Amino acid sequence: MNETALTYRRYKQGDHTYADMTDLIFKAGRSAKCPTYVHRTPPCQGACPSGHDVRGWMNIIRGIDKPAAGQSWQEAVFWKMAEANPFPALMGRTCPALCEEKCNRNDLDDHVGINSIEHYVGD
Repeated sequence: MNETALTYRRYKQGDHTYADMTDLIFKAGRSAKCPTYVHRTPPCQGACPSGHDVRGWMNIIRGIDKPAAGQSWQEAVFWKMAEANPFPALMGRTCPALCEEKCNRNDLDDHVGINSIEHYVGD
């Protein structure tokens, strides 16, 4: 019986480029190893000229941080944005979005639409 491969596989089962995976894990710039958390400015916030706390308001949007009693998440995010810039709707429309270029999500799929979020919450 003639077997044809239905999918493309670069290596056969058991073949790989590294004899020992520690070379791949510890010498690569990025790895699949569990991350070590270092307390420093997130890349998105570091790239933002106005210094927005992007992770802070994304945590409110995701429901990780809860807004104050009687306050909607949109209002809580607005006041969090207003700490760095009092005009989030304007920034959402005119900012060149340097933060989106530095977003960690670019490594996985695509950046977070920070300008769109600012625009929506500002309106």
